[in-house]
Parts: sequence; C-alpha cells; structure tokens
Amino acid sequence: MLSIKRYTIGMVLSLILFLFLMFTYETMWMKQLDFHVLHTIFDWRIDLLTPCMIFITIVGSWHVTAPIWFVLLIFLLYKRQAAAALFITLVFWGGRGLNWLLKEIFQRPRPEWSQLVDASHYSFPSGHAMNSSAFYIGILLLVLTYAKSRLLKVISLILFCMLIVLIGFSRMYLGVHYLTDILAGYAVGFAWAISMYQLYDTIAKPFLERLIQR
Repeated sequence: MLSIKRYTIGMVLSLILFLFLMFTYETMWMKQLDFHVLHTIFDWRIDLLTPCMIFITIVGSWHVTAPIWFVLLIFLLYKRQAAAALFITLVFWGGRGLNWLLKEIFQRPRPEWSQLVDASHYSFPSGHAMNSSAFYIGILLLVLTYAKSRLLKVISLILFCMLIVLIGFSRMYLGVHYLTDILAGYAVGFAWAISMYQLYDTIAKPFLERLIQR
C-alpha cells in the first residue's frame, strides 16, 4: 500500500500551478512565452519526426486510452479488485468530464498558426495532457500499489513519465496547444489522479473489503 501522504504535497503544488496558469495565461508576458515556445518547437519539425508525433498523440487519445481502460476494468474485476476497478474508472471518465467542463469555462481558442492535425473544442487545459496524465498516472499508482518487483515499479515510473511528457510535447509540435495548455492539463490531471487514489485508498477499498468479508 502506498503512503498517500507522499503525494499530497505534489497534489497541492499541482493545484497551485493550475491556479497560477489560470490567472496568467491571458497576460501579455505569458502570451509571449507561449508564442516563443511554440515557434521554437515549430523550428524542430522534420518529415521524419512528424509521423512519430502523430503516433504519440494518438496514444494519448480516446481511441487508445478507452480500450486500455476497458481491458484493465475487465482484468481488475476478474481479479476481484472492485475498488481498483472503480478507481481507474473514476480517473478515466471523471477526468474527461472535468476537462470538458474546464474547457467550456475558459473557452480559449487554439493556436491558429500551423496546425498539422485537426483538433476540436477549446484549448485550455489540454485534453490530451490532462486525460492521459490522469489515466496513465492512475495505472502507475496501481502498479506501485500491487507490483512486488522494485524493478518493475522503477521501469513503470520511467516509462509512464516519459509517455506523458511526450504526449504533451506532441500536442505543441502538431500546433494544437500552447505550453500553458499543456502545463495546466498536467497539473489538473495529476491532482485528479491523486485525489481519486485517496478516495480509493481511504474509503472505497476498506469499504468493499469489509463488505466482502460479511
């Protein structure tokens, strides 16, 4: 069992980062930062890299994460881990719903300079960054909770962190998000996954274990 206290500070810092971005992303200096970062990344575009970035962004999309969630749900229910199944479901669907709500609240237009793929809805916070970070962090938390191999835990931590970072970078490379969109998505996604893990670890899991024992 993980000690959730280790992650509480990270969750609070993530929420502080989101609040900072929420109040500053429309300021002139932050817009200039977004502009310079995006155009610097555009300078890195090459024909060989673009298909890789499109593939990575697909890995962070609904088309990949939804089947992974469904397979994981069936596996956890088969293993009689109902609390874990509830946890990963709340992370997946709740995160997506929260992201939709935040986009509707802020209604920030996407960059219009050089989009390499089609993207709908608003820009802030990034859906790919938020949804994929919440979902893959959720999976990582389950691995850290149940895996017995320290090597597996370390490898999973490295791979999932790299994947989340690459998904966010791919959205900027493809011209559909600003840096502030990505950072805001990461911040809320991390906080959402940790908050759902707290719910799972302190309420859902003990309750279901007592229910099964009766």
